Amino acid sequence: MSQVRLLKRLTNWQQGKLAKSDSSSIQESILLDIESLLNSQQGNILIDEQMGLNDLQGHFNSHGAPDLEELTIHISTQITQYEPRLKNISVTLDEEHKSLSSFSWRLVSMTHDELDIFASIIINADGRVSIKSAV
Repeated sequence: MSQVRLLKRLTNWQQGKLAKSDSSSIQESILLDIESLLNSQQGNILIDEQMGLNDLQGHFNSHGAPDLEELTIHISTQITQYEPRLKNISVTLDEEHKSLSSFSWRLVSMTHDELDIFASIIINADGRVSIKSAV
C-alpha cells in the first residue's frame, strides 16, 4: 500500500513534482492528514458523520474542567478509525505542556512498513488542532 494518498500523488504528478517516498515525507503526509482530520468538526463531513472532533472551543469556554480523558479517547479513536496507514496507536495526555490556553497530547505509532511516528498534538483555545513531529 502506498504511503501517500492517491489524490496527493495525482496532484504531484500533475504539477510535475517527483514522487518522494522517503520516511520524512511519509511522516509529514500522515501528520498533515491527521491534523486535517482532527480540525474537521464532527457532523460536517459528508462521507461520514462520525468523522472529526466535536466543537473544541467549548472545552476552553466552559466553567468546569474539561474531560481530557474522554477527549484523549476520542482523538485516539479518530486516528485509529480514519488513518489506515498507522498501527499500534497510542495517544496520551502530555501533562508537561498543559496550560490554560492549550492542551497537548503525545502520539506514538508505527506505519505498516515499520516507520516510527512520534508527534505532539496541540489544541489551542480557539479550538484549532496542530500537530508537530516530535523527532
